[in-house]
Amino acid sequence: MLPALMVSGVCSTHPVSITELHAALPHQTLLAIIAVQQEIVEADLAFDRVLDAVVQSAGRLTSADAAAVELHEDDEMVYRAGWGKAEEHVGLRLKAATSLSGLCVARDETMRCDDCETDPRVDREACRRVGARSMVVTPLRYRGTALGVLKVYSSRRAAFDESHEGILRLLVGIVAASMHRAREHEGLTLRALHDPLTGLANRSRLEGVLEDYINRHHPFGIVFIDLNGFKRINDEQGHAAGDRMLRLVANTIASSIRDHDVAARLGGDEFVVVLEGIRSREAATDAVQRLQASLQRNDISASAGVAMYPEDGTSVAALLAHADQAMYAVKLRVRPLT
Repeated sequence: MLPALMVSGVCSTHPVSITELHAALPHQTLLAIIAVQQEIVEADLAFDRVLDAVVQSAGRLTSADAAAVELHEDDEMVYRAGWGKAEEHVGLRLKAATSLSGLCVARDETMRCDDCETDPRVDREACRRVGARSMVVTPLRYRGTALGVLKVYSSRRAAFDESHEGILRLLVGIVAASMHRAREHEGLTLRALHDPLTGLANRSRLEGVLEDYINRHHPFGIVFIDLNGFKRINDEQGHAAGDRMLRLVANTIASSIRDHDVAARLGGDEFVVVLEGIRSREAATDAVQRLQASLQRNDISASAGVAMYPEDGTSVAALLAHADQAMYAVKLRVRPLT
């Protein structure tokens, strides 16, 4: 008898039981899914590693060209994790209203597209950009709400069938269970890994994230932010006013970045944002401009510098130093030292 599998995200209009999935899927496929689940549980993988393991399994078990987890953020679907051809598109943002993934979240049901060139539900240009001709998407749920999708796609027409839908439904259960454990773990470690004044990640948490990305050779960018004129606020208005300013800055930064980016306070008026999955300096610069625009709307002046992994360094210290130096160069241009 096969071990029990955790299942979540089954199409709301076509519910599928564990027994039905067991009967529909090949024995070896079920064993492979169980092996992934056991590996994740026994190794106590971090949530990012869970996503990587699941998309890799989804792609291989469906013979897809690519697999991805997309999360729903505001009115966009964002590539959160990728395998195969989707790996280079991590961080890509697409309009939810015009994508099959967005429709999947809105309707909370599994969907399949046999030909992206003729299906009116898909964003045809986006499909061409990522190399998708056919695809399957299934909802990723947390506490009863569809937060995103697990997706596989192929450059071939009609590459998927009902059995592939079943595979994705089983795999999203692993993601949902791991997300629940991750939320509980976050609650237990909040004080140890977060700045008590602003609630952002502290240096320890920041360095842990960066070391994990570096060890996995996962692309990212770093934005080093330093406030302009903060010392004057402390000197003229007092430390209470300075603390209020720091909390305002933290809230502004946190509300201006993607859910899977990390914002941290290093100390004083120094902040760092880790742009997960960013591969180009141009994309990082666009993110900096959005951040600064948000700060300016709150009458906050700040200087920012960027470092890219691995171009600007392959260690935490080297990358932070490079971003700090880039920020300082910007600050000198804005207000030269005399």
